[in-house]
Formats: sequence, C-alpha cells, structure tokens
Amino acid sequence: MAARDAVLHLAERYEPQRPINDLIVELNRLYHDYEARTYDSYHPEINAQLQPIWQQMVQIASGLQPDKTFRVLDFGCGTGFEASQLLAHLQQGTITQLVCYDPSPQMLGRCRLRIGSLAPHASFTTELADIERPENSFNLVITNSLLHHLPNPLQTIMGLVPWLAPGAIWLSGHEPSKRFYRNSDCDRTYKVYLAEKRWRKYLSPGRYYRRLKTVPFGGSPARRTAIAAVNAGLFKKRPPASLIVRLVDFHVPSSAEETESGRGFDFESMQQTLAGSWALRWIQTYSFMGPEYEGRLPRRWSRSCQNLAVRFPLDGANFCSVWQRL
Repeated sequence: MAARDAVLHLAERYEPQRPINDLIVELNRLYHDYEARTYDSYHPEINAQLQPIWQQMVQIASGLQPDKTFRVLDFGCGTGFEASQLLAHLQQGTITQLVCYDPSPQMLGRCRLRIGSLAPHASFTTELADIERPENSFNLVITNSLLHHLPNPLQTIMGLVPWLAPGAIWLSGHEPSKRFYRNSDCDRTYKVYLAEKRWRKYLSPGRYYRRLKTVPFGGSPARRTAIAAVNAGLFKKRPPASLIVRLVDFHVPSSAEETESGRGFDFESMQQTLAGSWALRWIQTYSFMGPEYEGRLPRRWSRSCQNLAVRFPLDGANFCSVWQRL
C-alpha cells in the first residue's frame, strides 16, 4: 500500500472532509502556526548540524552563478533559517532581491523578525499568487526541511519553473532519506540503539518530569492542530495527535517498512524524476542514527555514527543537495 493510501486509511475513521492533498496542506499550515514560537528551540539540530553545510551550499551556488548576484525566492521560509544563512555567507549587495514565502502567518512573522533588519529590501508573503515575477526571474531558490511536508513535493518544485531563470540554482536542505532504512547496517544499528534507549528511559526516575517539561502551555502543536482541524471542518471527529504528525510529516519514514510504502526520498530517484529539468550538482547525507540528533548521543553511539558515515557516506537519514535548472 502506498504511503498516501496507508495514511488515508488511518484517517478515514475520523471522517476527513477534504481530499488528502488539501488536508495535508491545511494541517501543515495549522500545525506550523502553533509550532512557530517554539520551532527553533525544539530543533537544535537545525542550527548545530546545518550551518556548516549551508555555508558550503552557498559557496557552491556562488561558483555556479557567473555574475555573482542573486534574485532569491525562499520557498517555505519557516522561521528564516535558510535566508539567514545566505545573508551570513554572501557578501553585502550580492542579493538584489529576496522574497520569503510561507503559508503559515506565524512562521512568516518569525522569519520577518529574524532577518528583517538584515535585509530591509526583503518582502514577505503567505500567498504564492502574490509573488510578482521579476523581469529577469529568480535565479536562486532556497528550501529547508520543506519537501517532506508537501503532498506532491517534486511536482511543486516543477511548478516554480515559471518564476525561475534558465540555469537557476536550487539549494535544498534537510530532507529525509529512505536510503538509511534500506541500508541493513544502518537500520540494524539504529534498532539496537532504540532498544537500549527504551531501557534507559524505563530506569530513569526523571523521565516523566522531563517529558512534561517539553509539552508547551496549551498542549503540543499536534494536539492543538487536531482540535483546530475539527473546528475548521477538516475532520468530523477529532484525530489523535499521532495521526496529525504522520500527515504533517507526510514523507518522513520511521522504519524500513515505511520506506517500502513510499515515505522518504532517494536522491537517485529524484534525479530520474527531475531529469531534463534539473541536474544534481552536489549531495551530502548525515544523521546516522535516524531522527536522533547525533550531538546528544552517548559517546559509544556517536562513534557508531562516525563509523557508518565513513562506510556509507550516501546513506544518512537526512540529506542536503544542490540542483541547477537545465
């Protein structure tokens, strides 16, 4: 059963009132409105892992762009991480236009607060239709942790072509790779780690207190989204928070079985799908303990990650990539 069909089957008992694609889009908007305030603190790996990778991607983009100036579309800007990386690693005056788009007003507001003073010429919108096509078109698209939230991610990227100049560059950051779970060594190591982690939590008397501290006032974003989804007419019955997470992170796998049902990305499959339109110029994978942030792992497991990275450099659980429009 395809991932789309499997999740839809789970959702049926709560009587969804929209087609699955529309449902995913609306749930993502609601969820990220609730998560905007705490997103950066809940995702320390974004800053810790990705800053040096984004610095490298920005350097690659500079090498691919002959005139060294950029008209930038930040598509799904979130709290402004990727835009801030451009502003930090490109010389002043290099960015001649910066448009930040996100369907979540709260996320967009966080982005404006983060980069507004650094890029006074930037514009911000929640409506893709409101983005004017510049005379020379955008020559750089940036995304980060975006594709896995979209019902049809590569179709969406192809839909941006009318806004893009020939030879435009796409910097794509932090997407889930199904190659990790398909690699038997990586998958087996992760399962052993999870078994040990569960046992450690069982023995820890402070586990319940720590879990309580991570729940924000008013409930988790997933729980608040479930309530809001019923009020907005997306479901007749309130779905559990676990289903909301699966729908919001629509393409994020958590097991080898889920990759077989279609969740996750493989950059080689992406190359085939985008052939003739986009060329892959660079790839880097990382996160060799699934969704676990390596910076917080015990030393033993950190060494295991380092070993897996040396043996299987293309099979990390996440990847960043640089593409160029043909």
